[in-house]
Amino acid sequence: MPVRPLDDIRVLDLTHFYNGPYGTLLLSYLGADVIKVESPGHGEGMRALYRAPGREVSIGFANLNVNKRSVTLNLKSAEGRDLFKRMAARADVVAENFAYGAMEDFGLGYEVLRTINPRLIYATGKGYGLSGPYRDLPAFDPVVQAMSGVLATTGEADGPPMKAGPAVVDMLGGVHLAAAILAALRNRDRTGEGMLVEVALQDAVVPTLTTHIGAYYGLGITRTRDGNRSAGGVIAPYNVYPASDGYVMILAADPHRWRRMCELMGRPELSEDERFATLKARAANIDEVDEIVSAWTRGHTREALMAMLNGADVFCGIVKELPEVMTDPHLHARGMLREVDDPRLGRITIWTSPLRMNAEAPEPQSLAPALGADNDDFLRTKLGLDASAIASLRERKII
Repeated sequence: MPVRPLDDIRVLDLTHFYNGPYGTLLLSYLGADVIKVESPGHGEGMRALYRAPGREVSIGFANLNVNKRSVTLNLKSAEGRDLFKRMAARADVVAENFAYGAMEDFGLGYEVLRTINPRLIYATGKGYGLSGPYRDLPAFDPVVQAMSGVLATTGEADGPPMKAGPAVVDMLGGVHLAAAILAALRNRDRTGEGMLVEVALQDAVVPTLTTHIGAYYGLGITRTRDGNRSAGGVIAPYNVYPASDGYVMILAADPHRWRRMCELMGRPELSEDERFATLKARAANIDEVDEIVSAWTRGHTREALMAMLNGADVFCGIVKELPEVMTDPHLHARGMLREVDDPRLGRITIWTSPLRMNAEAPEPQSLAPALGADNDDFLRTKLGLDASAIASLRERKII
């Protein structure tokens, strides 16, 4: 059987959209029983985001919520809040990423829940955290990118700041939230006590600026946007170059890699040319370096370039379009991408988890749940409610 180190852990997942659900998804692949607590009616907003016409659920929701169970609960009602407290008394983790103060307004903040269950790990993901002057500001991935320096370091040197295409802030926040929960569980194993853990999205993304911070403080480089070049343009060749059928990314900064690349290009003399012989010289003539490399790469396909350059120990990767990524044979062979049959969406490709135990490929245990699919079973088996009580809750829109 696959190693599932969290198979004795129950998580009440109040998170929504990307960062929180990704954190709890990682826990679910490690074996945690993740109960997604959603509002009755429409459920979590991710269910409808980019949902195809006529579909019950979106592809994004289907990816982020495999392995989870869904229980609906109206936390705006006193009875719904009481039920949640009963659930929290039997849980190991409560995870939420509401705006600052929202859980306290519900009467379900950490100070309340810890009195009910002193062993509870309360995990909160916020845009800017629980303290500091930005604490109350609403947060959204590209906004936090702006506030964290990501936009300022992305884009062409003579162009405007540009956001990163993927939701890098949200996903980094989710990874850090999962790590914080794991550390808190380990601490509870030793002390028997739960704790509050928090992750601010802005905090989570700051370490990604390490290269630019190093260039600024180490070399005094203040120019932060360099397109696909290295920060400050101090490394060459380091860029996206045209192939006959698309683009490739090439990095050949080391002397031996530059020499091998010159040989592949049929220009071995360039490695001895004083304009290009050293990294400093190439950086000073970076435009000419890029022109020389581009003239060569245009005559070859992406696959040929990748084979030649990697064969010579020169860093090179194909710039893949999204359809190519989703059919990537390497990702499918490793099980990071899997084809599944979803009764609501048909045959789809989902991603799984980057985390592996004993080198075993992660495999979803169940598909993303329908809204409230686990209401009856959970309320009956975990809270001891009978069929008439559950029916009454449903009729009164508590669940």
